[in-house]
Amino acid sequence: MRHLLGFVSLALSFAAFSADIPGGLARISEGLPNNTYEVALSPAYTLNPGGAYLTSELRYQANEDFGAGFGFGAGEVGFNFGANGTWYIAPDIDSQPAFSVLGGVYLNRVVESNYLALRIVPTISKMIPQDWGKVTPYASAQMTPAFQLGDPDNSFSIRTNIGTLFELKAMQGLRLFTELGLAVMNSNSEIIFGISYPFKAL
Repeated sequence: MRHLLGFVSLALSFAAFSADIPGGLARISEGLPNNTYEVALSPAYTLNPGGAYLTSELRYQANEDFGAGFGFGAGEVGFNFGANGTWYIAPDIDSQPAFSVLGGVYLNRVVESNYLALRIVPTISKMIPQDWGKVTPYASAQMTPAFQLGDPDNSFSIRTNIGTLFELKAMQGLRLFTELGLAVMNSNSEIIFGISYPFKAL
């Protein structure tokens, strides 16, 4: 346990410049019902450089195998906007966890520099039913090659995200997230909270 706490402290204290997208993942690897939209907000605090950040995203579940989203984020460390698609490869069945891969393209502005960032995020999650709703722990590896616009200064960053989604029956579909992003390489550690609401189109 002492070694685990030491690793977490080291990961949180490690900081390098990152052209990656702050704001966390705030999603599990289990898709929504077909033809469902979801609005998500995820406030975050990045460590070294420290700063608040807010990401918003509109997601659409086209079918059981594919979902798409458009997101925008802004805060003290910069801003980003872009689009992503998620391929839901394996469903959450019996003892099998759900598995998905997100791919996205974003334009980031970080520390007064502009970047084109490609985001690849394999994610696993497993839902645990409760009397009051659902708890779904999830984990992902976020890999982002970034290409600086106007200057050949490219980078590759890796961050892991570990979080939990809470769905409470009393909240009628509202979903809550807590998440920790741990820097691995050329990235920032961050603490993320999220709230999302799925709905059907009229």
